[in-house]
Amino acid sequence: MPRPFLRVHLSFCLYFHYIARIMSNATPKSPQPSATQPFLIEKLTAPFDTDITLPGSKSIALRQLAIAALCSGSTQLTGVPECDDSAAMIDCLEALGANVTNVAGVVTVTGPIDLSDTAVHLDARMSGASTRLLLGLAALRQGDTTIDGHASLRARTNKPLLDLLSQQGCTIESDNGCLPVKISGPINPATHLSIDGSLSSQYVTALLIAAPGYRKTGNQIIEIHGEAVSRPYIDITINEMRKRGVKVKWLDDHHLEVMSAPYQAGSVAVEGDATAATYFAALATLHNSRVTITNLGQDSRQGDYAFFNIMEQLGATVERGDNTAISGPAMLAELPKIDMQAMPDAALTLIAMAPLLAAPILITGLSSLHHKECDRLECPARELTAMGIELTTTEDSIHIYPGDGTLLAPHILSTYHDHRMAMAFSLLGSVSGTLQVDDKAVVNKTYPDYWKDFAALRTETGQ
Repeated sequence: MPRPFLRVHLSFCLYFHYIARIMSNATPKSPQPSATQPFLIEKLTAPFDTDITLPGSKSIALRQLAIAALCSGSTQLTGVPECDDSAAMIDCLEALGANVTNVAGVVTVTGPIDLSDTAVHLDARMSGASTRLLLGLAALRQGDTTIDGHASLRARTNKPLLDLLSQQGCTIESDNGCLPVKISGPINPATHLSIDGSLSSQYVTALLIAAPGYRKTGNQIIEIHGEAVSRPYIDITINEMRKRGVKVKWLDDHHLEVMSAPYQAGSVAVEGDATAATYFAALATLHNSRVTITNLGQDSRQGDYAFFNIMEQLGATVERGDNTAISGPAMLAELPKIDMQAMPDAALTLIAMAPLLAAPILITGLSSLHHKECDRLECPARELTAMGIELTTTEDSIHIYPGDGTLLAPHILSTYHDHRMAMAFSLLGSVSGTLQVDDKAVVNKTYPDYWKDFAALRTETGQ
């Protein structure tokens, strides 16, 4: 496509995508002006060599908290990240009748949750993963369970999961599959359950986590129809369930079997968040620097750990062991095309990094990004365009042309209440020195210390 027509093409793509979202009742809204002052992302001008200890994996922590709430007895969890999503999940589990304490960084959950006919109201705040897990747990209860959350969470559909729960005996009230949702159970599931996996792996995870409570005897078969997205996140779920005494196996690419067994209480350590690691892996790669991630190693089952492989393709050197160290190259290699379907959360990191690469890059496999905290394909495209970056989009891809990162147009980034927009775009800010974010505190959702750890890269070099 001739380069003069790139912006026109993007405008038409965004227009038709907006129409599609309106028709699906999931139109992404521009964020309301933030009450906070814009925050300038400071430029990194010298190489750094530093250690980073990440917050614990949100994905693992939320799964383990939900499992612990289904156990009879107490479970001790270390490494649970101190962030909004974890706090929302803990508050919801307490409202469901579990007892939760946090002493010296050890979160103790004593279950099981109350399955009686009492009415319960849960506020999931902005946590999509918590919402899906809680929907699965709510189906076990006799009483009404109402789940609501932030306006950005209300825009995200839960329809495939709610339709299945309705078909299996639950009474559901919702706003066309969106929050607020009221569920009345208990579920009376068939041996074989089938759910659409093309929008989010979280629907499958919700069923897997709750399955030992759904069927007291006999194994549960879960069929994933449609193209399953984010399979690594399903594998995380399977691995965390195995730690607690419940085995799950893939029968083929579309069928899972959950063995009949109760969860066992005990102690579990939550490793560092691999998605959070992508920001520092990218910063090290871009700035010819070195970062050692102290609490994330080669045995991780988190799909986003494979982001280090992508950095190697760009020329970085990665040392894998009990921890992971990455050193950036003197000159970036070209990466013409890559499929990020298996790493949707890490895709935004690569999108924000793309304008700083050596050559154009086509990033594909992005259809699930439309259904995240914000539309993580359309929204970053809009922000990059405002900064002067040339790009084109389709429904599941983005083609980004590099530019001089030091000459990007000064811009206040709209984060759309999405923590990953702020953290991913810090990569561009680290080169331009002219990028501000509209809400510094948005990172509190999963990584409250992100800006502190980012600033440590400057402190390390005396900038």
